[in-house]
Amino acid sequence: MSFSTTSHSPRLYGFILMMYLSLSLFSHSVQASTIMVPNYVKDKVPNATVQGQSRLTMYFFKVYDATLFSPMGQYQEEQPFALSLAYLRDLDGKDIAERSIDEMRDLGYRDTTMLAQWLVEMETAFPDIKEGDVLTGVVDKQQHTTFYFNGQQRHTISDPLFTKAFFAIWLAEGTSQPRMRKALLGE
Repeated sequence: MSFSTTSHSPRLYGFILMMYLSLSLFSHSVQASTIMVPNYVKDKVPNATVQGQSRLTMYFFKVYDATLFSPMGQYQEEQPFALSLAYLRDLDGKDIAERSIDEMRDLGYRDTTMLAQWLVEMETAFPDIKEGDVLTGVVDKQQHTTFYFNGQQRHTISDPLFTKAFFAIWLAEGTSQPRMRKALLGE
């Protein structure tokens, strides 16, 4: 069988589609459940409730379930909120930090000095993850981010620009995961 550049084979399109689907990152809504709002979220996010949930799957492997907590289920970027990631596989904390920097760069954050500082901060904040661990970023009214690992405070980053860039990975219109964004925001 040969392929020419002028004819369009349905088999070729099928093959390309299958490769794309198998290599792409995708997310889907997680079945709504009765998730309790952790006390450390309640302390910084007044009237916190679950706004939305989604699961990230990569190459058919489940990576994490994400939950967005916001005041009365109404996310506003400048208000306190929290994003919790319940991991479904083991991951290296340094890899999570590096991937976060890649995502921020893709969203238009290009200042290499600032990104390098943020990488160091995230390497401090993100431990190595085991399946079942939960990492939560809680944003306070000053737009500082405090990270909690399995409910224990781990590290605070007091840079509002970091907060904006980091949570844009999931919540900005330009995210690499638009379906996840919609599910988290309850759209």
